[in-house]
Amino acid sequence: MHQSLEAFGMIPVLSQNEILDRLNKDLVIKPFYEESLGEVTYDISLAPEFVFVEPHYTPIIDPEKLNVRANRIFANEIFLQPHQFVLARSAEWIEVPNDLLVLISGKSSLARIGLEVEAAHILHPGHKGYVVLEVSNRNSVPIKLKRGMLIAQLLFLRTTKVHSYSSVGSFGIQSRIDLPKEIKFIKENI
Repeated sequence: MHQSLEAFGMIPVLSQNEILDRLNKDLVIKPFYEESLGEVTYDISLAPEFVFVEPHYTPIIDPEKLNVRANRIFANEIFLQPHQFVLARSAEWIEVPNDLLVLISGKSSLARIGLEVEAAHILHPGHKGYVVLEVSNRNSVPIKLKRGMLIAQLLFLRTTKVHSYSSVGSFGIQSRIDLPKEIKFIKENI
C-alpha cells in the first residue's frame, strides 16, 4: 500500500510543473520570467528601491520605542559597503494562495562573494506584495547591487488553508519597503 508524503508529516514542495499550473490562477508572480523558474524554485530579481538606516540620526535602535530614521533611495545600482546593511525588495509582485507557504533563501552564488540575503525566510499564506529583503555585505570590499540581479529564490510548500496574511499580518499588503512600527514582546504576569 502506497502512502502519501502528508501521511508521514512531510510537506510536499511544488515542482516546476505545479508552479506553472497554478500561475495566474491562484498564484501570482508579475512579471514572470520563464528563465527564473527552476525544478522546484523561482528566482526573484532586485528592484531599484533601497532603504538605509541613517546612523547619524539613529545612534541606537531601541526595540521598546522604535526611533529609526531611514533614507529611501531609488537607483539602478548601489555599492553596499563592507559590513553595511540595506533593505531591498523584489521587482516581482507575489500573491500567495491561502494553501501555500513560501520559503525564501539567498542564492549560493551571492553567499560565496559575501552577500547575505535574508527575508525573514517565509511568505505566509495569503501574502500579497513585493518580497522585502534584508541584505548585508559580509565581505571586506564593496559589492555592487544592480537592478534585475537575481537576488533570492522562492520555494513553494503546500499547507492546509489558513487566514490570509495580508489581512492579519504586521505589514499587510507590501507595496513598498516599510520599517516595523513596533516590536512585540511577551506580556509577563508580574
